[in-house]
Amino acid sequence: MKRFSFPQSATVTMRTHPLPAWWVITRRELRDNLTDWRQVIPLALLSMALPALVAAAALTLIRFTEQVELAIQIIPFAILLVGFLPAGFSLVLALESFAGERERNTLETLLALPLSDRELYLAKLAAALALPLLGALLSQLVFGLILHVFAPDVALIAFQPLRLLLLLALVVTMALVMVSGAVIISSHVTTVRAASLLSSLILVPLALVVQLIAFLIVNDRWDLVVAMWVGLSALVVLLVQIGMRSFSREELLAREQIRRPWFGQRARPRRQIAWFSGGPIWIIARRELIEITRDWRSVGLLSFLTILMPTGLTAAIYAIYPQLDDPLALAPLVPFGGVLAGFVPISFALVAALESFVGERERNTLESLCAVPVTDHQLFFGKLVGTLLIPLVTALFTQYFFYALVAIYFPALYAYGMPPEVVVMVGLLTVVVAVALVTGAVSLSIHAGSVREASLLASGILLPTTAILQIQAPYFIAQRFDVIWLAMLAILVVATAFLRSGLQTFQRAAIFSRNREEMSLRRVWAAFRQFFNEYHPAGTPLYAYAGLSFSPWRFYRAELPALLRELRLPLAVGLLAAVGGMGFGFWQARTLVLPPVERMLDAIAFGPAPSLWLALFVFLNNLRVSILSNLLAPVSLGVFPFLVPATVFTQIGYVCGRLIERGGVGFDSPLTFLMAYLLPHGIIELPIFLFNAALGLRMGAALLTAPGEFTLGENLLWAAAQAAKVWLLVIAPLVLAAALIEGLVTPLVIRWAY
Repeated sequence: MKRFSFPQSATVTMRTHPLPAWWVITRRELRDNLTDWRQVIPLALLSMALPALVAAAALTLIRFTEQVELAIQIIPFAILLVGFLPAGFSLVLALESFAGERERNTLETLLALPLSDRELYLAKLAAALALPLLGALLSQLVFGLILHVFAPDVALIAFQPLRLLLLLALVVTMALVMVSGAVIISSHVTTVRAASLLSSLILVPLALVVQLIAFLIVNDRWDLVVAMWVGLSALVVLLVQIGMRSFSREELLAREQIRRPWFGQRARPRRQIAWFSGGPIWIIARRELIEITRDWRSVGLLSFLTILMPTGLTAAIYAIYPQLDDPLALAPLVPFGGVLAGFVPISFALVAALESFVGERERNTLESLCAVPVTDHQLFFGKLVGTLLIPLVTALFTQYFFYALVAIYFPALYAYGMPPEVVVMVGLLTVVVAVALVTGAVSLSIHAGSVREASLLASGILLPTTAILQIQAPYFIAQRFDVIWLAMLAILVVATAFLRSGLQTFQRAAIFSRNREEMSLRRVWAAFRQFFNEYHPAGTPLYAYAGLSFSPWRFYRAELPALLRELRLPLAVGLLAAVGGMGFGFWQARTLVLPPVERMLDAIAFGPAPSLWLALFVFLNNLRVSILSNLLAPVSLGVFPFLVPATVFTQIGYVCGRLIERGGVGFDSPLTFLMAYLLPHGIIELPIFLFNAALGLRMGAALLTAPGEFTLGENLLWAAAQAAKVWLLVIAPLVLAAALIEGLVTPLVIRWAY
């Protein structure tokens, strides 16, 4: 728990070298944020790993298409995206800047400092902005460096100095908008839950702004991008002025958490669960629905946004429509606009779901809830249905209300962008996203120790989901609805995994016995080292370990075979990804023709020359893929490790399919291609990809369920320790051996075969 206190040394330093009082507050906040692993780790992943993956994806797409115009369009949007996501993390810090102090009982001490209201407000504003803004700029720097190192020709074309400066300014400005708005919210609410409830008022409109800027970049309307930056800058000035003028420490201290009755009605006593009727699940769900509808903030905002979001999007179309040379170019964005409008009510469900159990505990109502004569599964499903129903209905109404407005005012746009199958698809996408978010949030609420901790976990769900929706925007523009269907299937799989995890880990007795513990890095490292040194099956408690030191001989002789047996299911899933990718690539080869691949197939008989530099390049590239995919495995719940073998075998299947389409004999024989280009090094490299994917899938699944006596944290540490050990002793040496064969031997085999 945070305590507002200054060490003696700091006091002496202040007397010797006086510092501004507002800087003392800011420095204290930064110190607390940097020592909280729940904030530092997600921000580090967003700042380092995310830009590397986005850069790799952008380079792959550009290399395949070989279109300079595509690079000019994609790279600026990617720069904006990798900066926006870490900047969005500022909401977590800013939303609890004052409300969190109240819940931690440190607000009175903070407000007693000899500071003016303006200085106190600006100190909190600077503290909430510094860390996310640093992460955003670092993310953009990493993205730029990767492009300059691996594709300097693309970087020189895409990185135009003035446009790059504009994109950096846009990220800084959007971060200022988020922080200034969130601090205003935090200073006018009484709980972190209420502040988190209002976070969608900031995040979702800015996500819409990012999509609009992407659309303008694609259409080369940089003049309108500059206009949007000017408008956001004016909004920052307005929000800061409103925040400083409305902030008053006297009102903040006097404000109490009062649940006001609707329209002056007398507050009714809270109904007991026994008064409800119906099935066990519906009893819990109705109780949750009444709890949500009694909160005027939730119902009022949902009702307001149901009208505001569709109307605002329609007004934006009305403003942009005359500015475009081809107004029908907006039509592919109409389906995505409805999905984004429906995402706002769903984000409200996320807040309610994240505090579904831990909120009951802090309100001292968990005992009466768990005393209801229902099973654990019925209680879990009741909470799930209760938190999902109202936001989902509101999201669908908001979405189709927007489509109705477009159909009335822009019938040509609607007719071109919304055929009947798309109308059905976007509705199903909204349902799938809502179910995935709520099931994940309810499952995580079981393990949260406080509402504040649940709010921090909210960013771990909301930001990736927002990123997934943003990534889908280009596919909506290109009208690649087959990819959207595949994305829906992947989200549904994640939702099923969350549901299975919640059902397996939810036990009301465990919630009562769970104590809040502060994270100790020393204890984490000790557990990780024990898991690394000595292998036992997952679920074996730490006290059962013998304390053996690490032994490579013991690992190769006994631990590796036992680990392979334990990874049977992840290995099967990785094999499924490979087979599915092979079939998908073969199927795409029948209709999809990529000119770079065709030119490569024309020169298939002229392979590369043997070279150590080629071997080094292959080695570094494969190491990068194996490290990044597993590093992001817990964040993506195993999606990134699953995509590695799927992508590799999709490429193999596509090339084989194109060779068959070209005749399949002579130089176009797929069998000759496989024997010459893949077999020499692939006999080592491809199984290693599957093994690495299995380790990543196991890490991703670690946060969904905990076997035996493990907690979720111990399960993740166990999976990470096994992955690190296997990577050092198996994967890295074999990747090096495969790279040497690919660089020195495979070119000779190609010359012999062709």
